[in-house]
Amino acid sequence: LGSRSIARIRVGDIEVSYEDTGTGTAVVLVHGLGNDLYLWDDLAPKLAEQHRVIRYDVRGFGATDRPPGPYSLAQLAADLDGLLDVLEITDAHVLGMSMGGVIAQRWALDFPGRVRSLLLVSTSSEVGERARRAWGRLADAIEARGFDRRSADASRAFSEEFATRHPEIVTAMGRSNADNDPHAYAAAARASGDYAWTEDLGRVDRPVLVVQGMADRLTPPGGSIKMHRALPRSRLLKLEGVGHHVQIEAADLLAGAASGFFAGVDLAG
Repeated sequence: LGSRSIARIRVGDIEVSYEDTGTGTAVVLVHGLGNDLYLWDDLAPKLAEQHRVIRYDVRGFGATDRPPGPYSLAQLAADLDGLLDVLEITDAHVLGMSMGGVIAQRWALDFPGRVRSLLLVSTSSEVGERARRAWGRLADAIEARGFDRRSADASRAFSEEFATRHPEIVTAMGRSNADNDPHAYAAAARASGDYAWTEDLGRVDRPVLVVQGMADRLTPPGGSIKMHRALPRSRLLKLEGVGHHVQIEAADLLAGAASGFFAGVDLAG
């Protein structure tokens, strides 16, 4: 999938970069902090065999507009819902990873009538005080001085084994991180590093599949377990030896799990 299929569309106060391929029930892919829609290069074509697949650059990233912060999760969720409006999609399966999973949860809470299902990868439903302060410090440092070797390093985004075997992928992702606008990245980091709605998830009455790599060094597996227990209609898939970027380390496995899950939801009506 090349850049020729990428388009831009007005959504509220911003122009959003997106790709729309395939036919069938809609699946929207929401990337994580520091990423863009190309994060889904391995997964999107597989899902597009059975679905209409929309992947887009979240506010502040990729080729989407990067207005000044602050950003909020409610705003990022409204961007997602606004994109569905403009594309005339009444309801959708939403697959979000990391920050994208946080946005997907907020969208489900704020726009419950649009939810066909959720697939939440490498994410959580709350941030502890220690982690919240760490996100704030990171955002402040990047906003003030830009990215340095440490903040751009992507090695912890993968399992230790994968990072050792594929240093070129780690290097490429680190380079992509460093290419982000520091102010937009900081605004998104502050928003996605401060939330707590585990108790609210009891209101999400649609099917949810939670996917967690057990070798994830960025989002500890305990958060997924807590989130799974709070969601009344969820299942939890644990992937041994897989790190944060499941869609890269285990693309075929995630594609199979997602396709089966979405098909089950669609058949149930």
